[in-house]
Amino acid sequence: MSSQADEIAPAAPAPKDFKAPVFQDNKLVLYFHPYNFYSQKVLLVLYEKNVDFTPYIVDLCNGEQYSNWFLNLNPKGDVPVLQDGAFIIPNSPHIISYVETKFRGEQHPLLKPYPPDSLQFDQMMTFERALSRLPVGALSLGSFIHDDLKLVPKAPFIGPVRQSCLKNNDKVMELLRHSVDELDSNNTALQQKLEIQLRRRKLVASRVDFQRVLDAVRNVLQYVEQELSKQTPRNEWLTGDEITLADVSLGLLLQRLYQLGFENYYWGFGKLPQVEGYFLRFKQRASYHKLMPSSNFEILKEMWSMTPSNYKLGATAGFLGMAMFAAFAHK
Repeated sequence: MSSQADEIAPAAPAPKDFKAPVFQDNKLVLYFHPYNFYSQKVLLVLYEKNVDFTPYIVDLCNGEQYSNWFLNLNPKGDVPVLQDGAFIIPNSPHIISYVETKFRGEQHPLLKPYPPDSLQFDQMMTFERALSRLPVGALSLGSFIHDDLKLVPKAPFIGPVRQSCLKNNDKVMELLRHSVDELDSNNTALQQKLEIQLRRRKLVASRVDFQRVLDAVRNVLQYVEQELSKQTPRNEWLTGDEITLADVSLGLLLQRLYQLGFENYYWGFGKLPQVEGYFLRFKQRASYHKLMPSSNFEILKEMWSMTPSNYKLGATAGFLGMAMFAAFAHK
């Protein structure tokens, strides 16, 4: 898989030696990163459904996702991963389906509340499929490369952090290369992941190709605008007055676009008034405030307070040195 450029490049850094965490209770454990989009999606689902869990932040920048203990959970080296006793569930759609099936009742509102043969269920899944196809990782990475877009990014994607994100993306790629070389052909999932990452980097490097990503997002948002405009009477959310999985996907997409500085590019100045109003409603939800505290320090403080004490001693350096802003590059 190596090229001539790889042969003359400096040796890739080896991932640090991470030890598997040990948990002393029987709660669900979510392995995630607070700025990874798919981790955020699972977090928001858990918050919306009032599910108690133990969070574990995976140090993506230093390669914890490629450590032996984590690859035993998910051979692809991706977050998020949910552990429920002996059950290990990787991949955000599978995690959400598992949580939605297991946690029901008055305390755990359904995010797929409609009968499968209903029109509302079909509408919800149409929105969800359209939103889930958008390449959020490529969108994030490309926004740091193409300055001609004149974006107005928000914390944490501001100022020199943007260049740090690009450097950390390179570092994470080298850690992935090293892991693939170390494991040789024993982990085809990592090999496939490396190939996907390389294709994505090539995609976002081209302004013409990246424009196709931007246009795909615009098309979906215009579709949402049209559907919201058709509603009579107006619903609070996409398919009714109760939030569904499609709303989780749309709300988080709009939040990521807002943080990257795309709001004026897509919906500001009256371009998509229904979408803009929807986003304002989404930001009022309690689950949103739990997911997006008012400062980055509050995010780390909250996650630190929830981290098991037996892990904290070994994690201090990881937390302080963690490149939390590299999470977008993970998927």
